[in-house]
Amino acid sequence: DISPSWTILSEYVGEMVSLSYTCDEQVASDEELQNVFKDIVDNGFRGFENGAGFPREIKDIPSLVEFLTVVILNISVFHSSVDFQTFTSYAFPPNAPTCISGRPPRQDQQVTMEQILKTLPLLEITFFVMNVSYNLGQYSPVERFYLGSPEDNRQGMLGDNMAVAPQQEDCIRRMEDRMRVFARRVYERNEGRFLKYDVMSPSNTPITT
Repeated sequence: DISPSWTILSEYVGEMVSLSYTCDEQVASDEELQNVFKDIVDNGFRGFENGAGFPREIKDIPSLVEFLTVVILNISVFHSSVDFQTFTSYAFPPNAPTCISGRPPRQDQQVTMEQILKTLPLLEITFFVMNVSYNLGQYSPVERFYLGSPEDNRQGMLGDNMAVAPQQEDCIRRMEDRMRVFARRVYERNEGRFLKYDVMSPSNTPITT
């Protein structure tokens, strides 16, 4: 599901960027924009080799669109794929124990069921982890989603308190149309399944962390 999300968001970002920049020279000469990328690398990725692969400056529109899409995708779609699956992963302690009560087995060591049971975390720790993972996987009541859902009391991207120009709203509307097509594919794929995987459906993806 990450691939169609990338395509949709990249198209959206490209449309939004085109409202402000019409050529590469405008991007390269925008001091405020360059300072943002410099700040991300110098402070956000301080200590990482080569700025963790993030550019310290942006010289053209395609690069700007790419890295803005990277940021948006990570704080929304990728975050949802990890955060809202925590209870699914950690509710069953043997699947992903947060700690163990004994030494882990050495490489190629034969492990018995008795060793596994003795190594699992204590009941109190297990309950605590289940509680934390459950709460981490809940949506905030004030979150906005790529696609709103009135029946689930979820707000979409656009709201009465948002200051956007008509051209920007048009970009958002077009993105929502593409998101609806994608959400429909996710719904049809999961229809009839006991264990659904729809965590990255636009209807279940908050627009920010």
